[in-house]
Amino acid sequence: MIDATLQINLSAGDAAYAELTVPALLAAHPNVADRLLVVDLCKPQRTGIVDPARRYPEPAFSQRAAHVAALALRWQAEGKVDRVSYLHPNDPLFLKISRTYLRPWVKETHDYGGCALMSYLAAFELCTTRWLLHYDADMLLHQQPGFDWAAEACAAIGDNGSIVAAIPRPSPPPLEEVDAPSFQERLEMRPHAAGWLTTWFSTRCYLFDTQALRPLLPLLQGRIFWEVLAAKILQRGYPRSPEIMLFRRMQAARCSRLTLRDRRAWLLHPVQKGPAFVAALPALQKAIAAGQSPNAQRGRQDLDLNLWRNLLS
Repeated sequence: MIDATLQINLSAGDAAYAELTVPALLAAHPNVADRLLVVDLCKPQRTGIVDPARRYPEPAFSQRAAHVAALALRWQAEGKVDRVSYLHPNDPLFLKISRTYLRPWVKETHDYGGCALMSYLAAFELCTTRWLLHYDADMLLHQQPGFDWAAEACAAIGDNGSIVAAIPRPSPPPLEEVDAPSFQERLEMRPHAAGWLTTWFSTRCYLFDTQALRPLLPLLQGRIFWEVLAAKILQRGYPRSPEIMLFRRMQAARCSRLTLRDRRAWLLHPVQKGPAFVAALPALQKAIAAGQSPNAQRGRQDLDLNLWRNLLS
């Protein structure tokens, strides 16, 4: 048993595919202590580039939100998850999150681009185990039967307080080994016995040591504090994403994320999630479960569905 909370974010935007993706992610880690869904039912607030009335029109938004909430309720009744947290507008939890993880004046539920903010930090607040094992609901995972990348990551990190997070390979492995987990790394990688270390942090998927996070709070300290405050005052790029705030805080504290070298587990991130993706998803999941990937997709983190057509036909 891993002292970990397997946590998945759900929102109205996941309604079209969550019924296929979420059960697969839940089934990938049978030996965790807790399984938690965070269901974000809040419509993103207006920002300089987001008009909620146009981007998230009614009644479609509420219908999709109700659909994912119903899925979460069903999965809990079926015993697939232990807990579900439904985040509603003006939820009292948001104030606690702001005070603990950010600053009291950060009250928005979503970032400047309309992507989740509070729901990511709610996962940390609601986690009762040492390790938080998070996935976005759209993530596609290959994991060899009998292998658990999170268990390997826990063992690799141990009590090393400077390594606070880990992920599996972020793309199908290249056919020939290269000294990087993918061809799309954003920052310099440093070697580690189990893979590579970097200061970059992505909210798509991660295993996070919550014990190591506590001394870093609040996230808004130093340069990132002044950057976010200036963005708020000037109304330019505010609120910042949780990804950027976590990354900047980890970087300032000289903390690292470990990317595992092991080829038995890897991720794929779908960028375009329209009807073509949803239609191809069952065949895509079957191929990924078998460890298959077009050669042109290997080493690339974002799914290019066009590359898969021959493999899926």
